[in-house]
Amino acid sequence: MSAPKPFNTIATAVAFSPNMEANVSESVRIKEMLGKQLILIHIGEKKEEEAAGLEQVLRETGCNMQEVRVIWENGDPVNAILRVAEEHQVDLLIAGALPREGLLKYYMGSIARRLVRKSNCSVLLMTRPSKLKATCGIVVVNGLDHPKTPYTVKIGAQVAKNLGSTEMVVIEELDPAKAGKNYDSDKQLEKVNRQRQELQERAINRIREMIHNLPEDIRPPSIKEKVIFGKKGYTIGHYTQTASADLLVMNSPDTKLGFLDRVFTHDLEYILSELPSDLLIVHSTEKTTF
Repeated sequence: MSAPKPFNTIATAVAFSPNMEANVSESVRIKEMLGKQLILIHIGEKKEEEAAGLEQVLRETGCNMQEVRVIWENGDPVNAILRVAEEHQVDLLIAGALPREGLLKYYMGSIARRLVRKSNCSVLLMTRPSKLKATCGIVVVNGLDHPKTPYTVKIGAQVAKNLGSTEMVVIEELDPAKAGKNYDSDKQLEKVNRQRQELQERAINRIREMIHNLPEDIRPPSIKEKVIFGKKGYTIGHYTQTASADLLVMNSPDTKLGFLDRVFTHDLEYILSELPSDLLIVHSTEKTTF
């Protein structure tokens, strides 16, 4: 049984490229599982031949044409996409993204990553869109001690359940320095280890409470909790890659990410620089209760 759909309106930008059919097919599939309406945004002047081609691709997916809308926009791609998202109250933007960006692209900012940094809604970055239906295996969700996290965990669970995920792992990243990093004796080492254990137990208990509060109808088959000591962003990204997870779900940044976040790396920027899997950034503005 599917969980309630977490999004109402989903939007994605489409371009007439070799990947168009795969992008449209994947967007329709995601809309069927996660949302109610789909908006396809094409940047550029509307041409009848292109409009007919796009409609044909949509019909081949077998989607309900009444639930799909195509909007033609002009201007800078990022600004145009964000304008449509704002005007039509889009809940989730889908964008294709290369798993890894070169240094110049990273600092200049690709369209997908610029959407993450400027968007006021959730964003799903897909690294491997496909025309073929595929199941989702492991979903990793951040379990940070932050007011946004309960909502992110809830959306992560709904997404995992609706995508047919076999396992969801909620991960907290703890700074090793919080337990002390200097020790010159066995006694100091024992103190550091004890503090680490206490930090770990508190984090585990907090995550378990969030999991316990999840409604039964949105729970994927398996939910696990895990605490890792390491640098925020880098550690969860490494775990996602090592575990061969299909999706990483993260909190949205508290403020819009800018150039300085890329120079003095923000935790989310570690993920954006080298995507370990598909990435869902969950937009929320306040603490959520179940």
